[in-house]
Amino acid sequence: MSVAQCEVSLPVHSILHDTYKTKEVIATSKLSIVYLAETLNEGRQVTIKEFFPQELALRDLDNRAVINRLPSTKIKFEDLKATFLNEAIIMKQISHQNIVNFIDFFEENGTLYIIMDYYEGKLLDHYLKDISLNNREQLYTSIFLPLIDALSYLHKHGILHRDIKPSNIMIDLEGNPFLLDFGSAIFYKNAKEYQIFISPGYTPLEQYSNVSVQGVYTDMYSLAATFYYLLTNMVPPDISQRLIEDNIDHIRKYNKRVTMLLAHTIMWGMALQAKKRCPSLKVMKCIILFEDFVNRIRNYFKVNNTK
Repeated sequence: MSVAQCEVSLPVHSILHDTYKTKEVIATSKLSIVYLAETLNEGRQVTIKEFFPQELALRDLDNRAVINRLPSTKIKFEDLKATFLNEAIIMKQISHQNIVNFIDFFEENGTLYIIMDYYEGKLLDHYLKDISLNNREQLYTSIFLPLIDALSYLHKHGILHRDIKPSNIMIDLEGNPFLLDFGSAIFYKNAKEYQIFISPGYTPLEQYSNVSVQGVYTDMYSLAATFYYLLTNMVPPDISQRLIEDNIDHIRKYNKRVTMLLAHTIMWGMALQAKKRCPSLKVMKCIILFEDFVNRIRNYFKVNNTK
């Protein structure tokens, strides 16, 4: 996974923290630049995420230092920098086999850097292109269940991810999923105000407000919307399109191999009102395990009937 070196990125082979050497840009967003890099001593490949809000920041004349463009945006720049720092603080406190592994973070060049393990593979939305809808049952145990376990782990630690979607899930070469990007994550039990982060199709109604209370049901919506996409190849309608008339298509319109029980559970997780959503990831996990069991029985009889 790589993209062309963008104009505002660090020069290739830049040395950071006397430890890491950048190799290429692999992703960019409005708030950051992500590099593939390697350690100077061991040559170990790592991912470096640099705080760089492109609408507010510039490189200084040394092509390294990050500076705020205008005095009028200084407060916003510092607020976004604090959010990036919060991402590092959250990542430092978590460790799970299906969550991107945190290594280090530090301040340099007037900005912040987060160091993580590098995973060779594909983002989930690209990974699915090689799997037909008729064969998506294999994802129940390889993708669905690990993501539920990762999310349950976060919730037990008082963390909401708040941006679950296919493009924030990496599938490595062995088919293992890893939850990425904690830029929107919060310690929700202590939160009194919420920054607004929107991913059309995957964001629940309460995330459109900075005062609406958010909880595990918030991540439930985004996870269910991700499962909806995995089983239909369709991004769910944005929540704003569902408010006047909620005419979201049922999963089985696109994929008849999904049982009514699982389809209903995923649609339940995407209810507009938080109080009407599937209340627990345990419920979702049990339904998926049952679905996998049904498919194993179905495939057993299918194989034996053809002998």
